[in-house]
Amino acid sequence: MIHNFIKSVIFHVFIVMIIILVSNHFNLTKKTVINEIPIEVVEVSEKTITEKQEKKNKKLKKSKEAVLAFNPPQVISKPKPPEFIEKIEKKKKKKKVKQEDKVEKKNENRLSSILKSIDKIKIEENKKSKEKKIETSEINKFQEKLTISEIDLVRRQFISCWNIPAGAKNIKNLKVTVEISLDREGNVISSKLLNTGRLSDPFFKAAAESALRAVKHPSCKKLKVPEKKYEIWKNITLNFDPSMF
Repeated sequence: MIHNFIKSVIFHVFIVMIIILVSNHFNLTKKTVINEIPIEVVEVSEKTITEKQEKKNKKLKKSKEAVLAFNPPQVISKPKPPEFIEKIEKKKKKKKVKQEDKVEKKNENRLSSILKSIDKIKIEENKKSKEKKIETSEINKFQEKLTISEIDLVRRQFISCWNIPAGAKNIKNLKVTVEISLDREGNVISSKLLNTGRLSDPFFKAAAESALRAVKHPSCKKLKVPEKKYEIWKNITLNFDPSMF
């Protein structure tokens, strides 16, 4: 539009200039009346700016109208769960809590029972050890009372079976200690030499071997002991002292 308008203006100006030149050239006597055509000259830049502003204003109006006309979607709230579902969930939670409490109580009961059983075992063991100590102390006391009389008699039963080595030096120092075990009938079951530290001495070794042979000799193997005192006599320690025979 603007380009065409400019062309028309230039065209009209060109025509006017031609008419003036022709009239001057032919010396026209008659005056020609020229109707003045009002022409409004508008700068192109201002017009384009105004048009752009109008377009922008129209766009802004349209966008404002669109914003005003826009209705945002309403937020739809979630439907509430029915009451019976809430009750079921509460019951399940209560059951879980109860089950956990039961498991904890069972574990506590197991621990307490284990601790009680351990305490009982300890108490029983202490009682048994005390009873054993009492029995051993009583036996030892009883043996001490009988050491002078009855144990000496038992030892004398081996005199006939014990042969002192001939030509032994320092007979007083040849004391041999032997531990024997008896059954209820007084038979020697086992024998053991206790003072083994002097076996390097040939005279002591001969005396020790003679004592061990004496307790196993058939004629001296069975001893005369009271059956009622078997718990005392079943293990006896005998000292074979040549100076006493």
